[in-house]
Amino acid sequence: MKKFMMLAALGLLGVASAERSNVNLSVPLTLTVPNPCVASETVTLSGNVHVVGQIDTDTSGTTAKLHVNLQNFGGSAASGRLYRAQLNGKANLDFAPMVLPASASGTVNVRLISQGPADNFQLRLNFDLAVDAGGNVTVSNPTAVPEGRCNG
Repeated sequence: MKKFMMLAALGLLGVASAERSNVNLSVPLTLTVPNPCVASETVTLSGNVHVVGQIDTDTSGTTAKLHVNLQNFGGSAASGRLYRAQLNGKANLDFAPMVLPASASGTVNVRLISQGPADNFQLRLNFDLAVDAGGNVTVSNPTAVPEGRCNG
């Protein structure tokens, strides 16, 4: 009974309780990125961006702790050279002092591994993340920016 009275009193003071939403998304993605290792070559990639984690909301705001990986993600250049993507990263996004709905941008680094002797290269995968008032998460506007690090 004491616990109920304390919770009721906090409710009257406008103190919101913490809420957690679990995230498990698979976002299909197709994009074309210039290859910084081969002049005038572009690589078309496709697959899924998989996002799992938690969104926590309390009176101080919203925090997202997410794990991002790529599933069956790869592609080819017009020359026929094949690439597979490697990514296994984490993103911590702090929306404070906002409460839901909220949005933020995230970035993860991806390594493209070529088939054969061609150089491998890296890219930054940028995306927008939105959490609506119900705790539902959407990922949108994915873009890739190549980085000039070429290595075999």
